[in-house]
Amino acid sequence: MKILFITCNGVEDAAFGGAKASIRNYEMLQKYADVDVMTVLKKSNLASAGSILQGYFPPVSRRDLREVKKCLSRYDCLFFDGSHFGNIVKYVAGQEKDIICFFHNCEYDYIDVRFGERDSLKKKIYRRLIARQERLAAQFAGCNIVFTERDAERISLLYGVERPQIIPLTLKDVYEKRAPGEGERECLLFGPLGQANEKAFGWFVKEVSPWLHCRTKVAGKGFEVHRSDWSSKQVTVQGYVEDLAQLYADAACVAIPLLSGGGMKIKTAEGLMFGKYIFGTDEAFVGYELDFDRTGGKCNSASEFIESINTYLEHQKSYFNDYSRQVYEEKYSLRVSEREFGRLLGAD
Repeated sequence: MKILFITCNGVEDAAFGGAKASIRNYEMLQKYADVDVMTVLKKSNLASAGSILQGYFPPVSRRDLREVKKCLSRYDCLFFDGSHFGNIVKYVAGQEKDIICFFHNCEYDYIDVRFGERDSLKKKIYRRLIARQERLAAQFAGCNIVFTERDAERISLLYGVERPQIIPLTLKDVYEKRAPGEGERECLLFGPLGQANEKAFGWFVKEVSPWLHCRTKVAGKGFEVHRSDWSSKQVTVQGYVEDLAQLYADAACVAIPLLSGGGMKIKTAEGLMFGKYIFGTDEAFVGYELDFDRTGGKCNSASEFIESINTYLEHQKSYFNDYSRQVYEEKYSLRVSEREFGRLLGAD
């Protein structure tokens, strides 16, 4: 089978969650087919305005449709790594090609995360565009896939299609056994700078960190900008990190205080993979099937985070959670999704 994999994330840069999921999809397809990649890169503001005027959701444009038309005859199947390619999906469907569309989120709902809850003209335009593109993608793709039950229900309701198939998030196993450093105990907040993480981490630093019986470490690309205003006796802001294995080994536990989002959270799967105790909100655990108390705990308020983490610190002597690691291996490792993609492509 020859597949064209169309993505806006690329298949090399795994600096943020969406890209890691795209790389997972690409590598799983490679197990069963000959796969070429078409990457639709982010363009200038002027080019984005052009996309909008053409009725496409940036960075996709009419030019990308022309590129697909040029090479379409070479492929048996097109895999759209994102739901914002609706115009192209509709065209390809008319050419009698197999089409798979992977919804990283329900992008219509994710607009509130991306632009904030306050209404603006830009937000209204983008919401209208994504509603049309997602509808076309959902209705004309032969197979729609999502991460979670929540997104399956939402997409079916919004666009009047059968419930998409669910293939949960899985990650490549990069765990390395490391001894914790000799510094003070730390609760880790880890992720790249972005609106959702910035809001969640800022809230945690202000409302939770001062009352924890350990320090809080904020790490992740871009968070260096908060080193001066967040750092204190209780909080360290590290920013970009190269050695993830040591970062997680040093952490007494991980907190994921996200209040909004979509899909499944990469950092939750990562915490499981590194065998950490994880304390997170309902949003942090969407799509995950596990015993939350054995993993760490669900916390949706400052008092719950403080009580749960301090109780854990008082009684737990080891930083490594065998149960978390077991859940990762059984449910969120690549071998699990490899079976699912094999079934999807009729190779099992």
